[in-house]
Amino acid sequence: MRSRSLPLAPHARALGQHSATEDSLEESLGDLLDGPYDKVSVTIPSKLGARVAQRASRSHFSSYVTDVLAQEEKRLALIEFLDQLDEEYGPPTAEQLAKADLRWEEMWQRYESSEVSS
Repeated sequence: MRSRSLPLAPHARALGQHSATEDSLEESLGDLLDGPYDKVSVTIPSKLGARVAQRASRSHFSSYVTDVLAQEEKRLALIEFLDQLDEEYGPPTAEQLAKADLRWEEMWQRYESSEVSS
């Protein structure tokens, strides 16, 4: 089970902002799932392990955990990226946030309508 990556910083794109920082973020993340794998041991609560085992068969448990860890790493990198945008451009104004929210809603509606027609 491999998950799709979400586009980075939709609010920045909606506002027409682009930065060299965005390029370097995408390059540094690359595909976190490529390359050699290490076998590691982790200790997790029994209830959590049982819940994950229900979602992913025993043979897919490692893939599930790998995907979750990769998504968390991308989420943390996105937070760092947004902090860098704030440093570079200043925090978004209320007007920019409202415009980005409107664009996000428009994009979401297009996505939902494309899912219905598929």
